[in-house]
Amino acid sequence: MMFAQILDTAATVYGVLAALTALLQTRQMLARRTSCEVSARFMASYAGGYAIWLTYGLSTGSLPLIVVDTVGLLCGGLTLIVALSLRGSVIRPATWNSCDEPGQLAADPSFHDKRLPVNRRGPQPSRHDPAQIRQN
Repeated sequence: MMFAQILDTAATVYGVLAALTALLQTRQMLARRTSCEVSARFMASYAGGYAIWLTYGLSTGSLPLIVVDTVGLLCGGLTLIVALSLRGSVIRPATWNSCDEPGQLAADPSFHDKRLPVNRRGPQPSRHDPAQIRQN
């Protein structure tokens, strides 16, 4: 009996920590102010999976399932809401594909650089480049 309780606790703690990892994606989207790198369909199926397992946990009265899947549903749902809101509007589905506009990158070559933090952009000229010093 003791082993089952330890296993329940370990599985619950691991499940909650795993569910919280969705918030890492949320943090990244907010820092970059874009959600184009995130699949909204994946996040919807991710949150949906937690919703189904939560329903099952509630029907069986399994506390570990209820705890883990409640946290997972909240974190996955929040991540999905942030992703959709960064694309326009959570309540206007027409804006959800704003990242899929054909030619978006071709029309604005600096689009990629605007979305990435400075340390993630391509090679930048050195501040100590003699060619730049002579131009100034």
